[in-house]
Amino acid sequence: MNVKEVIDYIKKIAPFSDMFGEIPSDDSIVFGDENNIVKGIGVTWSATIDVLKRAEKENLNLIITHEFLFWGYSETIWFQSDRDILKRRPNALRHEILQRNNMTVYNTHKNWDAVASWGMCDAFPKLLGFEKEIARGRFIRVHEIQPTKAGKLAETIKEKMKLPVIRIAGNPERKITKVATAVGGLGQIYGIAEEPARLGAEAIVFGEAVDYTIRYCVENDMVAIETSHVLSENPGVENLAKKLKEKFKNTKVLFLDAGYPFNEVR
Repeated sequence: MNVKEVIDYIKKIAPFSDMFGEIPSDDSIVFGDENNIVKGIGVTWSATIDVLKRAEKENLNLIITHEFLFWGYSETIWFQSDRDILKRRPNALRHEILQRNNMTVYNTHKNWDAVASWGMCDAFPKLLGFEKEIARGRFIRVHEIQPTKAGKLAETIKEKMKLPVIRIAGNPERKITKVATAVGGLGQIYGIAEEPARLGAEAIVFGEAVDYTIRYCVENDMVAIETSHVLSENPGVENLAKKLKEKFKNTKVLFLDAGYPFNEVR
């Protein structure tokens, strides 16, 4: 079995065109060759140095990643950046491991987010125990829950996600009955709260959010709860790993957790 066969299967179970029409696909091989014979598959949220070292140890030469592989170059006035991205230490170390092991890295993103039932957007509310969906956008999901104070809801989510800390903005005493989920990095988009508000949500559970997004929620009379980018998307990553295990039974397939990056300091 070669890399292309695995990619073709992923495209079959998460077809980009079905969800996004004419929008260009954002999936691609970002390192290596589609004709490589697959020894083992690592499925991860991000192909970090640590993840690639674990893949090397497990003899996995195909890495399926949700997020980008190399830190890219951006034209900016705010700092000086080298156009040769392999001069950056993190990129150079990743490149060294990939080259040494003749790995292929396939980066697939939006279709993996939005695919029904097992993708990131649907896997996140399942992790949180939200069962009664009442509305959805392309990426946003809104669920009805038993009336729960926002502070208590945040505490429950913290426990379910095994987070050392969780952030909440808005009134923690407010009773919430309709809660939206905005998985991953959707909270980096300033106006993302507009859609959940239109869909009737009183609170939004984000993966990762920026300050302005949080303030938009509060000024729009909504509670905002921030969890973790990686931990909110890991359930979808694990789901793809399970599907690949079922399809390619004679090939080692491992979920490689990119890990929660923060430590709690009191």
